[in-house]
Order: sequence, then structure tokens, then C-alpha cells
Amino acid sequence: YKRQPHHRGELERLIMRGLKTALIAAVMVAVAAFAAAGDMTLTRHGDLYRIAAADDGLVITATLADDTTAEYLVPGTAGTATSALNLAVDPISNGIFVIWQQDDTVKFASLVEDTWSGPMDLAGGDGFHAANPQMVLFRAVDIVEEEGDDEEIVEIEVASTFLHVSWWSYTETIGDGDAYYLPIPVTDEGIADADAYDAVMLSEILPYGIPCEGIEDAAALATPKLFSDPQSGFPHVFASDFKECLFNIFQIGHDVSIDPETERRRHTIILRHGSAIPVNTDLPLDASMVEVGHGLKLVMYWDAENSVDYVTLDDEGSSDVMSLPIGEDLSHEQAVELVESLAQ
Repeated sequence: YKRQPHHRGELERLIMRGLKTALIAAVMVAVAAFAAAGDMTLTRHGDLYRIAAADDGLVITATLADDTTAEYLVPGTAGTATSALNLAVDPISNGIFVIWQQDDTVKFASLVEDTWSGPMDLAGGDGFHAANPQMVLFRAVDIVEEEGDDEEIVEIEVASTFLHVSWWSYTETIGDGDAYYLPIPVTDEGIADADAYDAVMLSEILPYGIPCEGIEDAAALATPKLFSDPQSGFPHVFASDFKECLFNIFQIGHDVSIDPETERRRHTIILRHGSAIPVNTDLPLDASMVEVGHGLKLVMYWDAENSVDYVTLDDEGSSDVMSLPIGEDLSHEQAVELVESLAQ
């Protein structure tokens, strides 16, 4: 099974699924838990999980809070070239979820109660290349009010877990590619449904752009970023649009709706555009990195001869180029940390 890039029709279906709603009297409380994925993760119970490539394939090592350890071998990964490893552990089901890049594909697998599902291809193959995957685990909880059968107001909890996944997909070169986003619902039993939604090409959400000749040779910017905005608490996805010379930020909304088949309340994913930031193509984009922070602030920086140079960005454009000199009193690593802190 291979999931290929989808286009505007899939986006419309993604949004239309969120329109199948019924009236709810009020949303009283909305809380959420956000867990960024990487090659290691620490659960709230103190269990540490790591994933790394070994001779036998990808190996997950669990160091539990009770000082016991366990190892799990991801099937189908022996003798393969893997990178961009992402690991998440669901605190509800204790399910383990893994996403990684393998050759020109993005793969996904899950382990629940010692049983593996996958690996399956989320993107790439058959002439398409998929790279730079990221994943976060998000638990959305809403308390809603409605009128019961006896006309009394009752409170109902609606809770859902999602894996939010992004990657970059292209045909020939990184520069002709686009950022993609896919939500994967996870049941309380740990079952992940990677086919519940279609992948969305983020550059097709906006009906406009800015006049530009495109961005070329900026591989470092071809990595969509999933992050939680500390101000709102909602997950967001940052994505470059090389064709329109834009940095886009989308809020990932979890709207309460009623399933038309089961008539049960559920969370439906709705992408809401948060910001479109024009990119100055005269800057050294081929060597630049972007940090996204509090209030959706952006800082883009790159290495100069004896300094770390940077600009701050917003909807109006970019600031003048500023420099942070490197010397005996300030290392390169310290300079990068200081510049990145400007986004916080």
C-alpha cells in the first residue's frame, strides 16, 4: 500500500468532513496534551523510550521507571537506510508509534500489546519522493453542555487522540516539492487509522500568493514543522511554499462534531490558516534555518563568516539583517541558542 500526494479535492473532503456537525449548546472546557516526537520520548510516568538504527534494523529501547528495560525491533527495517526517526508513546493505550524516512518513502508502524501493525507507506514511491517526516501526539478533550431527555443540562466529555504527521514530497528535486499534512486518529485501545483522512498539500489551501520567481536550492527549509503554540495551546504546522515564496502557518483545529453514522460525538480536524509570511529571496535561503515560537513568531538565521546573521519575520515581511558576532566570548552554539530564543 502506497499513499501518494493528494491535491485540492482531498483538502475539500477534509474540510467537508468537519462540516457534518450538529448543534451543541456550549463548549465549556477545552484542554489538550501535546507531545512532540523525536528519536526519544519521556512519558509522564517516567518511562524513557529511544529509537535508533542498528544492524538488525530500527530498535526501540524502553527504560522504564521501575528500572526494567525492554527492546522492540521494528519489522521490515533490517538492511535498509533509515533517517528522520520519530517515536511517540500514547499514555492512554501505551501504544508505540513510529514514523521514519526509508529511501524515498515515509513509513509508519505501531506496536500495541506486543503486536506490530505495519510498516506501511504513508507517502513516496512510484516516482514520488517523500522526506523529512515529523510527528506529534495530541490529546484533545472538550466538555460540552447539552439538554438531556428530562430537559436538564448535562455535561459530556469528548476526548480524542491524534497523531499529526507532516513531510515534504517531490518528484525530481527538493525545490519542486510541497509540504503535506496528515492526521491519524488513534482509538483509546491504541488502534491508529492512517486511512481516516487524505493527505493535504498545504500550498493548495491558500488561493493566493505573491509575485516571485520561486525559491531554489533551499533544502533546509523543506522540512515542515509541527509545534504547539504556547499562547493558544493548539498544535500548528509551519510549511514553506517555494513556488509562492511564502512561509505558511496553519492551526490544527479539533472541532467537536457528530458522526453521521454512529451519532456519537467526535473530534474532526479542521486546518485554519494562521499566517502567510512573504520570503525575501535575496537572503541566503540555501543556508538558512527557521525557528517558530511564541505567538507564531519566526526567526530565520544562517552562518556568516564570523557571525550568525538573522532576521525576524511576520505578515508584513522581514526585518533588516542583524548579526551576532562569534568570538572567544561567544561560541557558535551559544549564538544559535540566543537567536533561536528570540522566537520564544
